[in-house]
Amino acid sequence: MPASRWWLRWAVLATCLLLTNGGCAFVTPRFPQNIQASFARDEMRKLTTESLELYYPAHLRAEALRMASRLEGCVASLHQQTWRKKQRDRVLVYLTSSNFNNAYVVPDYASTPQQMVMPSHLTLELFHLFNLGEVDVGDVACHEAVHYVQLQQTDGVWGFLNLVTGGLFQPNSYTESWFLEGLATYYEGRFDKDAGRPHSPIWRGWYDSVVQATGGRLNPGYLSPEQRALDPFGGNYITGMHFVEYLAERYGEARLWKLVDEQGDSLVPPLAVTLRFKRVYGRDIGSLFEEYTRTLRQDLQVRERPPSQRTWVKDGGYFSRLASHAASGVTATVSVGRERYTRLTVLEPDGRVRFERPLVELLPFRRWVLGSATLVSGMSFSRDGAWLYLVMADLNAQGGYTARLWKVDARTGNVTRLWDDVAGMGGSITPDEAAYVYVRVEGDSANVVRLELETGQRTALTDFGASTSVGPPSVAPDGERVVFPLSGDAGWDLVLRESDGRLRWLTRDGRFNYSPRWLDDERLVFLREHEGRLQAHVLTVETREVARITDAPHVVMDVHPVGTDEVLFLNRDGLNFTIDRAPVVAIAPKEDEGATARTDTSPGAEGTAPLALTTHPPPASPDAPLAPGVVVPDISTVLSGLDAPVEAPPDPGTELQIVSDKPYSTLERFFIPELRAPYLLAATDPDDTDETYVMGALALAGQDRLGFHAYSLLLSFDSREDAPSISLAYGNATLSPWYIQVSGAHVRQNGRTDLQAAAFASRSFWTTPVTFGVLALRREYDATEQFPGLRTQIVGPEISASYFAGDATSYGSTQRGLGITMSAGVYPGAFRQDATMGDVRLGLDGFTGGLPFTGRDNLRLTAVGRFLPGAPSRLLQVGGLNAGQLWYTNRTSQQTAPLPLQLQPGIAFSEYLRGYEDLEIRARDALIGSATYQYRVPIDYGWASTLWLFPSLFVRDVGFEAFGSLARTDNRANHAAVGAAASLSLTFGQAVPVSLYYQYAYRFEQGLDHLHLVGFGL
Repeated sequence: MPASRWWLRWAVLATCLLLTNGGCAFVTPRFPQNIQASFARDEMRKLTTESLELYYPAHLRAEALRMASRLEGCVASLHQQTWRKKQRDRVLVYLTSSNFNNAYVVPDYASTPQQMVMPSHLTLELFHLFNLGEVDVGDVACHEAVHYVQLQQTDGVWGFLNLVTGGLFQPNSYTESWFLEGLATYYEGRFDKDAGRPHSPIWRGWYDSVVQATGGRLNPGYLSPEQRALDPFGGNYITGMHFVEYLAERYGEARLWKLVDEQGDSLVPPLAVTLRFKRVYGRDIGSLFEEYTRTLRQDLQVRERPPSQRTWVKDGGYFSRLASHAASGVTATVSVGRERYTRLTVLEPDGRVRFERPLVELLPFRRWVLGSATLVSGMSFSRDGAWLYLVMADLNAQGGYTARLWKVDARTGNVTRLWDDVAGMGGSITPDEAAYVYVRVEGDSANVVRLELETGQRTALTDFGASTSVGPPSVAPDGERVVFPLSGDAGWDLVLRESDGRLRWLTRDGRFNYSPRWLDDERLVFLREHEGRLQAHVLTVETREVARITDAPHVVMDVHPVGTDEVLFLNRDGLNFTIDRAPVVAIAPKEDEGATARTDTSPGAEGTAPLALTTHPPPASPDAPLAPGVVVPDISTVLSGLDAPVEAPPDPGTELQIVSDKPYSTLERFFIPELRAPYLLAATDPDDTDETYVMGALALAGQDRLGFHAYSLLLSFDSREDAPSISLAYGNATLSPWYIQVSGAHVRQNGRTDLQAAAFASRSFWTTPVTFGVLALRREYDATEQFPGLRTQIVGPEISASYFAGDATSYGSTQRGLGITMSAGVYPGAFRQDATMGDVRLGLDGFTGGLPFTGRDNLRLTAVGRFLPGAPSRLLQVGGLNAGQLWYTNRTSQQTAPLPLQLQPGIAFSEYLRGYEDLEIRARDALIGSATYQYRVPIDYGWASTLWLFPSLFVRDVGFEAFGSLARTDNRANHAAVGAAASLSLTFGQAVPVSLYYQYAYRFEQGLDHLHLVGFGL
């Protein structure tokens, strides 16, 4: 286009953006509380390399160097993939000592720079299912590096604006979550190591089961993180990865990065993303996804259970963990379903439910906070079956992860004892019930540890160094030997610790050998990949021979023996798990599996050879049970190299070129604003078209690199006002977990002047936020010919806290829960009067499931008491507030009495009353109660784009509500309403939820009658 037109469009767009971001100079904690607290607690250092700026705790220097080595290699590899081989800023990385079981990248936006935050380790077994070891944080960092490098590809208009202003946003953040996470998960397994979800048979089998259940007919809604058919993983990750993998295989990886480049150079990033796909691939997203699903249908091979595998429990939830007591056949599960919240269930040998109990405690001062199937590990029965032991991840007071060992009465479900600070993942109880053996994680090392239950003494049973991931161990019936998975250079293998402490390999081929359980004194049942699927196998310890005993369609998890002739396990069936049984009978190898095993000629394999098939002949009948010590070997098992030393695998990192490594400077980059956004706008006054006015502003915001000190400044002027406005804010996190924020403002607007000041301290205790501080507001109205002018103010201390505990389901929302909110304030001389005013509020919320046969509804009961002692009689507003933006109402808003200007210092005292959205009721005190029943109809359908121009659209569900509300004001007047509502829940761009609703209410007060509302909420 001609240059003049280009610059015109650029100027309009830049002006609009700066108008939008002028108000984005803000002060807020840079990191979550537990991470910020770790930075305040630890001695921090800064390491600079060729491509990284890494901030790390001094005591984790070795861990930081190992992670940086791996990360730097991945960043270099990604730079080779990008379309423009352009020098970019160093990757800004933070390593924290807080265990938060996550990692993330924050895009550059307004007052927050682009940054990556990494843990020093992980402690959830869930990551093992993803083929990510708990100390392999370098592999996790490589996943995050894909996000970082992708977002860095910002050029054109936005590259210039980000350079000038310090950073507004990055266009690639608008390619939607499925592409962001799909791309990162795809590359997760392509950095010189077969790691991550692309190499996990659980991840692959999980998706295959969904494809088979749907016949390959996936709509683009399966790319959404809200697609509940893919719980708990999210369609953006699992479908996104497979779709990106298809695009790479079908069209080449280069086009992925061409698309990234096109998006980074776009003018209006949120719009026309699908058309950029069309420019790169020749098809829009919807057409590409239809092409992909067509190949799924063409390649679909329906797999069914073999006759030997039978279903014992049909509904095991969409995610479950399982343990069984081998001698009695009693089974315990921790499971969650789309219509059932997480619970612990113990089943009798015949499948009857002995008991089931929720895992989350509701009342304050609870013994633990979290309870989820994705957080549990190491479920193990005592030898007599009377007790069940498990490790549950939980939160500490600062919000970081810890773990606790539970002792559960297997007859009643009561949790009789807890052991704190397990700091890792579970394992198994010893036969004499004197100790629990588990995996303890410290820094980037993991080891098997024995916890004496009576004394609390911990004894390390292994001594692995850094970067060695260990899976949950299993103690042998003799109480001495321990078997555990170890993540070696090829993947997960089994290691046996002998009674004298020696370690020896039981497998050495890395085929996801995992979850071992002792079948008897000399045999193990465990999981192992076969033909891309995880199956149950039996291993004879003495000979280390392996036999496969299941041929499940997609995934086997948590295999446990029932006696010595049968196993019990979780079987993935469509969108859920079932609990299945299978005999301990070898499945004969197929003819095409070959007749000889391979010989390992690698170093350390001397003196070993493949085991000939004739050494231990198979049973006479293919259906005969496997006798102890006699197995049919898995032909593909590599039995060589098993006598090599058990040691940590080498890290696949690159050699670091360290530019500098020095202590952190407290005010580093504090005086360089992260946001520096000016704007100037001239326009015609709508009240006087002959007059032109000018508006302008300067927004500045900055903070030091660790977020200890932050500030913001917003200076604005309007030629229609006689004075500019200014606001200042400062935040301090040096006392973290407490965050202190001080702010002040002088605002000149619409014939009045506001002076505002506040100083507050806040933090969360576990999941309960607490805030206290002082608020000061003064408002002065200008004098006019008809109005003498007025000054009012309110100053005083405030405190607030809120508590919530509950369980929810995918389809039915919160099914059991308790919420408590409390706040109070005292304001001496409020409104320039002599009296002292108080403000006390107490709120209670209770949730329960609705009708017992639906699983898609719930009932919410709410009670609120609001009291303003010493306040003017009409200060509190009850009703007159809308839940969202109204499009239509059949009644105009009314007030029972107007609020005098003297009582408007810049803060409103109000309470929502459903059914009274059109009427403001004035009072001093109010008691409000409400009941809401809601039923949801899941839709879960989506489109890749909306009208080819706008982002994707996902229809979540249709909701129906019936409600009743009652308010008593000043203990003399009652206001009651009943009604119903219908809503449609949508999500645009996989990020913006929108609810369209219609509400009808009938009020029992004379003259009010019917109220109809149509609107939307965000």
